[in-house]
Amino acid sequence: MKRKAEDELREGDARTSRRSFPHSAALDKRAPLLVLSSPGSVVDGASPSSSVGGSKVNIAYPNGAVRITRTPGRQNARNCVDLPALIHKEQLVSACVYAFFIADEELFRHLPLTHSSDTVPIYIGRDPNMDPMIHEACTQAGITVKGKVTNKQLASVNTNLGELYRALYGMNFHAFYAWSSGSSHSKILLLVYPGFLRIVITSCNMMDIDTELGDNHWYIHDVPELPSGERVTPSTFEAQLLEHLQALKVPDAFVNSIRGMYDYSTVKAHLVTSVPGTHAGPRAEKHGLLRLRRVIKDLDLDLRRKMREGNLQLEVCTASVGNLSAKWLDGFYDCALGRKYLEVVDGHCDVPGLKLFYPTVRDVKSADEAAQQGAANIGCHTRPWNNAPDDIKRIFHHYESKDTGRLFHQKIILSYNPRNSAAAPYYVYIGSANLSQSAWGTLERDKKGNEATSDLKLVKITNVECGVVVPGHLIKDLLEPGTPSWQDGIVPYVQTAGRYDLRKDKPWNDPRWVTGYEGDN
Repeated sequence: MKRKAEDELREGDARTSRRSFPHSAALDKRAPLLVLSSPGSVVDGASPSSSVGGSKVNIAYPNGAVRITRTPGRQNARNCVDLPALIHKEQLVSACVYAFFIADEELFRHLPLTHSSDTVPIYIGRDPNMDPMIHEACTQAGITVKGKVTNKQLASVNTNLGELYRALYGMNFHAFYAWSSGSSHSKILLLVYPGFLRIVITSCNMMDIDTELGDNHWYIHDVPELPSGERVTPSTFEAQLLEHLQALKVPDAFVNSIRGMYDYSTVKAHLVTSVPGTHAGPRAEKHGLLRLRRVIKDLDLDLRRKMREGNLQLEVCTASVGNLSAKWLDGFYDCALGRKYLEVVDGHCDVPGLKLFYPTVRDVKSADEAAQQGAANIGCHTRPWNNAPDDIKRIFHHYESKDTGRLFHQKIILSYNPRNSAAAPYYVYIGSANLSQSAWGTLERDKKGNEATSDLKLVKITNVECGVVVPGHLIKDLLEPGTPSWQDGIVPYVQTAGRYDLRKDKPWNDPRWVTGYEGDN
C-alpha cells in the first residue's frame, strides 16, 4: 500500500502488539496502530504521575517554557520535561488531550479515569482513523469501512465510540474526533488545575516512544485564572486557541469552561495552525504558510537582508518529509523569512539554502533498539529517491541525537545567525507541522486579488496542525535556569551533522508501510 498522506501512517500496515482490552481481542487485530509498545510500558496499577496525592499544584511556567523530552540519557539534564512533570492527576479539575495517535495505556495511566463519577471530566481526542475502537463501533452500527473512515461514517458511530470508552475506562471519559481529508495531526494538552490552566503544545503523539524515548519539543504555559467576575477582551492567542479547539471538535462543555476564564497577558508566543481547505481573502492569513509569513513579517526581523549578508540559516527537522520540489520549497522559504512581497514562480527556480535534518537508513539502523521501534512513525515522500533532483537531496543532513541512539518525532524550524553562536535565534517554530504541503499548504495566485498576501491564496492544506512561533529574544527566559545555551536547551540533535552522501545515503522509510519503494531502504 502506498502511503497516501504526506505526514504519518494512517492505516494498519505498521500493526503492533498492544495489551488487550477486556472483550476486545478481535479489535486489537484491526486497530490502526503505529509502533510496537516501548519497553517498560505501563501495566494496570502503575503508580500515578502526580506528586504527593492531595498536594497543591502551583503555577510552574508563568511566562511560558520551551522544553525537550527527558529521554533516558537526559535524566539529569537541564531544560527537559516529561508527562509526569506536567500532569498531576490527583489535582486535575478537568483535562483535554488531543493527539493524532494515542497509545491508550501509555497515556491513561497519567489521568484520573474512574467508573464512579464524572466530577473530573477528561476529554480525549484523536484522528478517528487512529482509534483502536473504530472498527468495533462501526461493526456494532452495521457499517463496513473500506480504507479511511468517512466523515459521514464517523458521525454515525460517534455515540457508539463514546459509550465503548466510557464502559471501558470510566464515566468521566469523553471521546471526541477531528475528521480531515488528510491527518488531524495536532498535539495539545489543556490541563485545568485549581487557579490556572496549563497549555501544552507538543510534537509528541501520546505514546512512550515520543514522550519518554524520542527527541521532541514541548511549549508549556500556565495562565492564571482571572479574579472572580473579571472579564477581559480575549487576547489573539486565546481567540485562536479556542478557534483551533473548535476545529478539533473539542466538546463545547470543555471549551466553554475555559473561555474567558484566564489571563493570557504573559503569552508572547504566536499560534500557527492549519485546517483543511483553500484559504483566501480575509481568511488567507489565518493558517499554514501565510499565517507563518504574517507572524514572521510582524516580528520585523528583516531576514531577507540578513540572508543577503550571510547572517541567516534556516534549519528544519521534521519526522515526515513531503514530496519536495524547488517551487514548493521556494514558497516555504519566503514565508519562513516573512517576506513583504511574495510571488509564485512559473518556471525553474533554485532550491533555497535551508538545512533539513532527517535520518538515513543507516542512521536508523544504528539507533537504539527502542528508538528503531518508533521509526515506523517517520517517513520521507521525496521518492523514488534515485529520481529526485540532486539540488533537493543536498539539503538533507544526517540525524544524530545528542542523546546517542535516539530518534525523534519533532517538528522544528530554526532561524538563526550561523556566524554568531552566542546570539539568540531569530525565531523558533515548534509544533505538529511536518515539512509538507499537506501541513502548510501551497501558494497559488488569487484571481480576486489580496493586497495583504501579494495576491496569493493558500491551497491544498489537508491536515489539522497546531504549533507556536517563539520570538528569539524570548528564548533565554523560556529555558530552565542553568541551561548552558539555547542550543543545549532546545536543539536535541547535532547541528554540524554532515550532508547525505548522494552516492550511497538514502532517507529512511519503514518497509512495513512502503510498498513499491522498497529499493529506497
